[in-house]
Amino acid sequence: MIYVILDTHLGHENIKKYCNRPADFEQLIEKNWNENISANDTVIHLGDISFSESWIERLGSWNGKKILVRGNHDRQSQDFYLNCGFTAVVEELVIDLNNLIILFSHRPKFNHGCDINFHGHQHNLAVYDDKRLYLLLSLEHMGYKPLTLDENFIDALKKFVLKNKQPSLSEIMQLGQNATGKPNNKDFFDGFGKEIFLQSKARLEDCYKILNNAPYNLTPFKFRLWCNAIRYIEGKISKQEFLNVIRKFL
Repeated sequence: MIYVILDTHLGHENIKKYCNRPADFEQLIEKNWNENISANDTVIHLGDISFSESWIERLGSWNGKKILVRGNHDRQSQDFYLNCGFTAVVEELVIDLNNLIILFSHRPKFNHGCDINFHGHQHNLAVYDDKRLYLLLSLEHMGYKPLTLDENFIDALKKFVLKNKQPSLSEIMQLGQNATGKPNNKDFFDGFGKEIFLQSKARLEDCYKILNNAPYNLTPFKFRLWCNAIRYIEGKISKQEFLNVIRKFL
């Protein structure tokens, strides 16, 4: 069986405050992992394991085969993770599960070409991109345990793919992804609030208008263009700075 987990942030004290995690969340994750995962199972970790090497080594000893899809906090060398017990370390991963093509990434992969993109990073369920299908995973809503990618779960997702319809918040909560509790304000927007969330959505719309039209849609450097687009979407550079950078790829 294949499972997925993400954003464990083991040993990260401030995550308790940022995401309202219980004081014993690390022990809860470890218990749930080893009670549900067997030696023959595979767990895809969507990044941000821990800042602590000792915690990474500890997770590496837990049950099952482990694949790391790097997050922004996973900065150790590939050899380090492999020596800790990971089977593979990748930037993103594409798998065909029961004829559903799933892209696994840490951050959302804007302009992806798969059936659906599984990602985390945001610690909420707010969707930025209305032009592609995404399944945001929030460990806080998953009961701090790995999600089973069984046949029933995959078949439920196929309904949204066939309709080309992004699941709503209530539909995401009902998908059987260990969802606990109710959506909160962060899930409707993001951790920074409604205004910044809407600004990011507007900047993403700008990127689609620019990059999906000539001459940018004809360049072989689309991946690099979208890497720079993320910086603009997240507000790290201005629109003019973004345009100046991507013009260099023409």
